[in-house]
Amino acid sequence: MTRYLLLPAAVLALAACEPSAESPEAPPAQSPAETPVTPAPTPEPTPTPAGYVGAWAADPAWCENTTGPERPVRITATRFEGYENSCDMTEIQPANGGWTATFTCQAEGMTNVEQVGLQPDGDRLELTWTGSGQSVTFTRCPD
Repeated sequence: MTRYLLLPAAVLALAACEPSAESPEAPPAQSPAETPVTPAPTPEPTPTPAGYVGAWAADPAWCENTTGPERPVRITATRFEGYENSCDMTEIQPANGGWTATFTCQAEGMTNVEQVGLQPDGDRLELTWTGSGQSVTFTRCPD
């Protein structure tokens, strides 16, 4: 009789190990959702600095000088180099046929930040400090 009781117990034990026909199947594996790729924003075009890049002198006779205060200033697309000062030019924006820029200048151990207008006209370049309204007109020096 014990043998007849062991047989149903063994069947029940095996049945517990096998999945039931009534048990729900696991959902099928899903591939990860594709994340849409957002393109990087297109940067605003930078103004062409050709109108102000070069060597400039307050007096055309200074163009030949390489030392001293009476020599040309040098301007690149992002930098102004004078006799006793140098300036980083940032936030350069087109304005009225020229540009406005923020000049962060170092001179005699001091830092000064100013808005400056750069207005080229042929071989002339007028720089205007917007805070004070002062301006200087330069002449382009030959390369």
